Amino acid sequence: MSETTPSYAAEILERSRQDSGLEESEFGKTSYDMYCVPTEIYEKYKDDVLRLSLSYSKWVASEDGGVLLERVNQLSDAELAEQIDIDEDTVRRIRCMAEWDLPMEVLRNAAEFKRRRRRELPAGSPNRDIRDEPS
Repeated sequence: MSETTPSYAAEILERSRQDSGLEESEFGKTSYDMYCVPTEIYEKYKDDVLRLSLSYSKWVASEDGGVLLERVNQLSDAELAEQIDIDEDTVRRIRCMAEWDLPMEVLRNAAEFKRRRRRELPAGSPNRDIRDEPS
């Protein structure tokens, strides 16, 4: 009788379990258990998690009358968990699920916008019109 070879996904799950230091009984045995939360929990916290965890850039006026691109770093999973009063692992799972749920068009449009803007004018150009750029 030959032993069955585990799938690549099963190998990755086992490596992740070993890296986490958790016992097999405490670690999710399927990818759903590892990365997902119940729908009711996801729907309840999804908007807060996305709003507070995504990093983005915004334009701000400088003292000399110009504009600067300022990076806004949002909360870490631990900080977010403390703020909305759920555990850090649940926050991480909700964030991953919410990022998967972003429509491909959103990601494609953002990439296209950035590519076009880089080609048109460099970031420090005084002629750059920022009125049509997302904040």
